[in-house]
Amino acid sequence: MIEVFSSFSDLFVSPLYPRKGESTEFSIVFSSRPDSVLLRADDDNGLLSTYPMAERGMLNGACCYSAKAPVTSGDGPFHYFFVFFTDGRSWYYSKRGITRNTPKVGDRFTLIPSLEAPEWVPGATCYQIFPDRFFSGDPSVGAREGEYEMDGGRVTVPPFDSVPAPYHEARCLDFHNGDLEGIRQKIPYLAGLGVSAVYINPINDARTVHRYDSASFFHVDPKLGGDEAFLRLMDAAHSAGIRVIVDISINHTGRSNPWFLKAMEDPESEERGFYYSDGTDARCWQGVRTLVQLDYSSQALRDRMYRAADSAMQKFIRSPYMQDGWRLDVAPEVGRAGRDQLTAEVWREVRKSLKSVRRDLYLVGEDWDDSAEYLQGDMWDGAMNYYGVSRPLRSWMGERDRFLTGGWGHDPEREEPWTGEEMAAALSDALSSVPDQMAFFQMNLFDSHDTPRLHCNRAIFDKRIYAGIVIAAFMLPGMPSIYYGDENLLDGEMGSVEAARYPMCWDESRWDMDTHEVYRSMAELRKEKHFPLSACRIEALDREAFAIERISRGKAEVAVISRCPRRRTVHVGLFALPKGSASVRYGDAEAVIDGSTLRVTLEAFSSAVIILSEDNALALR
Repeated sequence: MIEVFSSFSDLFVSPLYPRKGESTEFSIVFSSRPDSVLLRADDDNGLLSTYPMAERGMLNGACCYSAKAPVTSGDGPFHYFFVFFTDGRSWYYSKRGITRNTPKVGDRFTLIPSLEAPEWVPGATCYQIFPDRFFSGDPSVGAREGEYEMDGGRVTVPPFDSVPAPYHEARCLDFHNGDLEGIRQKIPYLAGLGVSAVYINPINDARTVHRYDSASFFHVDPKLGGDEAFLRLMDAAHSAGIRVIVDISINHTGRSNPWFLKAMEDPESEERGFYYSDGTDARCWQGVRTLVQLDYSSQALRDRMYRAADSAMQKFIRSPYMQDGWRLDVAPEVGRAGRDQLTAEVWREVRKSLKSVRRDLYLVGEDWDDSAEYLQGDMWDGAMNYYGVSRPLRSWMGERDRFLTGGWGHDPEREEPWTGEEMAAALSDALSSVPDQMAFFQMNLFDSHDTPRLHCNRAIFDKRIYAGIVIAAFMLPGMPSIYYGDENLLDGEMGSVEAARYPMCWDESRWDMDTHEVYRSMAELRKEKHFPLSACRIEALDREAFAIERISRGKAEVAVISRCPRRRTVHVGLFALPKGSASVRYGDAEAVIDGSTLRVTLEAFSSAVIILSEDNALALR
C-alpha cells in the first residue's frame, strides 16, 4: 500500500499564518508516485474548489506534490484535503489518514485566515511558578505572623523551606513569603535551564496564598513586592529574552475586593450589578465562600475588567509593564450561572479588546477537557493541555484518570498503564481535535499547582519511565510547561493541592541531576530553528512503545518512548524521514539506519531522542 503524509507545518504549508485571500502553497508526499494528485479546498461560495497538484521533486526521499490556492471561505475557517489516483482507484487523505470516502469536515485540515497569533509560543519552553513557594528575595516584604484572620484561619509565616500545612490547618493563609524579587534573582537559573517564558500564578493583591481571591486586579500584592517589584521583574525577564504570562481569575473576586464591599454596602451602586445573588448572599464559585462570582451581564464590569484602556487586563499588557500573556483561570466557567451562558461572548470580547493592544499577546485558558470550541481563533490562543498531554501521559505511568477518582482527583488510583497503541491514538486524537494552527499554541504539561506531582505518586513512579514522559511533553507541538521543581524531583505528596506546592529546594545536593538533565537537554533541543513549527507524526510501535516524530527538510527528531522492562530493539519506518545518518541526541540507546527502517536498541524502561539528517532532503525539479 502506498504511504502518504502531510500535516500542518512549515514543511507542508507556506505561509503558515496567511492573511485572508493570500495565495498559499500546500504540499503532500508519497512513498511512490501516484497517477495524479488534487487539492480540494474551500472557496468563498461555500463550495470546494479543485487544484491539480504538480510533482515538486523528492522530500526526504519521498515524492512531493504541491499546489497553490487562495485562503478564502468567507468569515469562517478554511478547510482542505487531498485526493490521489493510483491503480485505477481514487483515495482521499486528511487528518484521519487515507480513506476511500470523502473526509467529513471535522477530519479536514484547517486554517484560520488572518489569525492574530502569538508566534513566539511554538518555540518557547515555559516554567510555571507559584510565587509564594519559589524564592524569597526581599525580606522587607511579605506577610506578617497574625497579620489578619479570614475564613476561620489566621495568617502564619512558616520557615520558607518547611512542609506546607494541610488546608484544614492553614486555610490558605500560610505564607512562605516567596516574592517577585526572588523570581527576578533566579532568572539566570531559568535561562540556564533553557526557559524562555514563565507562567506565574496570580500576583494581584489578595488575602490568600493562592491569590485567586483578588482584593484588587489593578495592583500587585504588596506582600510580593507590589507594582514596582513586578516592573523590575518584567525589565529583567525581557532583558534575558524571557516572556512573562500571569494568571488571572476574572470569574470571581475575594470578599475584600472594593467592588464587592461597595456592592454589599450600596444596593443601588453600579458594583451591585457586578455580582450574582442567591437571595441571602453572593453566588460563590463552586460553593467556596471566599470566591464570589462576577456577573458579566454587567457592561460596566466588562469595561473595568477588559474593554477600557485603563481596565485591569489592559493595564499590565501596556507600557511600562508589557506583560506577554494572561493565563485564564476556570475559563469555561466564566459568565455561566443558571440561564446566563455568556462564556463565549465574554472570551470573544476579551480577545478582541486585548489583541487590539498586543497582537502577539498569549491568551491561554484553564480547561481540563477538550478545548476545541474555545480554540477556533476567536477566543483563546491555547489551553492548558491537560486533555491532550497531562491525562494521557499520566496514564502511561499507570495512574487512573483523575476524573474517575474521588476527592477532586488528588489521589488517583493505580491501574494498568496504557499501551503504545492507546497512547498514540490518544495523543493523535487530541492534536486533530483543534484547528491545525492552534496545536502549536497549546501549553503542554503534566503537573501544575492544581494536581499532585506525578513523581510524588510513589506507588507507580519510575524515574526511567518519567524521563520518557518529559521527552514526550517536549516533543509534541505546542509549548511545554515545567512546573517549578519538577526538573529536580522536588518533594511533595499526593492527596491535595497543598501537597503539590512545596517550597522550591535550592540545595543542589538534593536535586536529581539525571532528571534535571532530561529537562535541560529537551529545552535545548527546542531552540533549534527548524523545530518549533516542524511536522508531527505519532506512531504506535507495539504495546510497550510509541514514537513521536518531528519532521523538517533534511532533519528530523524521533523520540522513542518505551516502558519495556527489558533491553529491546524497536523499528521505526523511515517514510518521509531523512535517511542519511542517525545519532542519539538523548538517552541510553543505539540507533542504526537499516534500509527503510530506523533500528533503535533501548535499555529497560528507557526512552531516547534520535536525530536523523540528510544532505539532499529536497531535490527541486
